[in-house]
Amino acid sequence: MVAALLLFLASATAHAAAPAGQVPHHRNPEPLVVLPGQAPAYRGQQGRQSDITELLATSEQTGGKLGIFRQTIAPGSGPPTHIHMREVEFLYVLSGDFKVRVAGRDRQVPVGTFMFVPRMTAHTFKNVGSQPGVLLFGVSAGGLEKMFAERQDVDAATNMKLMKKYHMVAVGPPIP
Repeated sequence: MVAALLLFLASATAHAAAPAGQVPHHRNPEPLVVLPGQAPAYRGQQGRQSDITELLATSEQTGGKLGIFRQTIAPGSGPPTHIHMREVEFLYVLSGDFKVRVAGRDRQVPVGTFMFVPRMTAHTFKNVGSQPGVLLFGVSAGGLEKMFAERQDVDAATNMKLMKKYHMVAVGPPIP
């Protein structure tokens, strides 16, 4: 299912122009294989340093079409409710116990859950379990994934500047 979704996103964005500030689409990006343990990994910002983001595919590697990243989320952790101004996003629950909020509706989501988030749609998630959980994310067009490399251990003010740089807007609190 995840592979089919990635192919769909790649084909769906094949003819779109790159938004300002993002990598332009290339006709033929190089094939990419990322073996376990080979993806660059980054800690979260202050208050979420136990969260780890692994960049599996960046906009540079996919011709601007996609950004794919895997996040290991600590118990109790999750971002504020936010919107993406330019990207569509998906998440797939690989392990753990999560609650998601999308378009104002909260729900528990088990392993194997898929969620698609259109751009400009308020959403968030929280690990409500007692163990770390793992989510697979994708964004199209790519570019947003680079934010995680820049916000390792940053303070709240710097994190807000990075969110603005990557066209994200916090529109509400995290899930309590």
